[in-house]
Amino acid sequence: MRSFTVLTLSTAFMPVVAFAGADCGNPPLKTAEAVYTIKTPEQAASRIEAPVVVETQNVQTVDVVKTAQVEDVKMVEKTQDKMMKTAAPVAAYADLLKNRISRGEGGLNLFDYEAAHNAGELATVTAYTDYLSSQNPDAMSENDQIAYWANLYNALTLKVVLENYPVKSIRKIKSGLLSIGPWDRDATVVNGETLTLNNIEHDILRKKYPNPSYVHYMVNCASIGCPNLADKLWTGATLETDREQAARDFINSPRGVKIKGDTLEVSSIYQWFKGDFGGSKSETLKHLREFAGPDLAAAIDAGAKIDGHDYNWSLNQ
Repeated sequence: MRSFTVLTLSTAFMPVVAFAGADCGNPPLKTAEAVYTIKTPEQAASRIEAPVVVETQNVQTVDVVKTAQVEDVKMVEKTQDKMMKTAAPVAAYADLLKNRISRGEGGLNLFDYEAAHNAGELATVTAYTDYLSSQNPDAMSENDQIAYWANLYNALTLKVVLENYPVKSIRKIKSGLLSIGPWDRDATVVNGETLTLNNIEHDILRKKYPNPSYVHYMVNCASIGCPNLADKLWTGATLETDREQAARDFINSPRGVKIKGDTLEVSSIYQWFKGDFGGSKSETLKHLREFAGPDLAAAIDAGAKIDGHDYNWSLNQ
């Protein structure tokens, strides 16, 4: 006799249930062993509803089976409730990015700060940053850590702009009397350590992980001159593909490189952080060539040199 209990979970996080194999001998009752694999919220945000099947085999005592099924239900419901509470701020923030970001001229992603401000969506951003600050990135894989810190940086940047909106440039939001922006403000606490935006970008992302050049295509400083604010969350599972695409999008936009005959005017990012791109103009050109589209590739191959830098600090709205 085989008995099935089907439980439908409507949550962004779906546990994976594995059935235990038989032990040695032939025990009178075989019960299912539930193994729950919970991915990072960003990886799990796109999961859909699916039934969870709890199987019991060789049932000999009805009361034992009923008890086991009730315990299975309680365990799944408890896990479901916990995951729903976890998923809520992640899903709400992911929806906000999708709904408030649109594509503008030259491939620029524009964020509708005015609509988000008027709709009170600062609360959505704050709930997400609070959730992230309660996590332990040290327990994650390296790619998940990188995604975590980039998501936290971008959400904290949105938060500080919405807290001070309307503002024409993030540089108008000061950390102190002589500051040129909010980057040295205390922004969050992770694992008991108070962090600023500068700490996250320069002391963590650029120093702790390989390929610091990619960091610049992941973090967004709410400015037109910056690489795009993505309309989805960064995840460890798709990190390599997504950040390479982000680099390609920026480098082949006029914000990244302008072709002016036999010279190139490039983003000031390649000057401010030239060490991340090889430390020289020739190494920067190699980096640009790696992601260049046909026109830029042809210009670089024909001998175009870097001559000038530009950056637009106006709000990306």
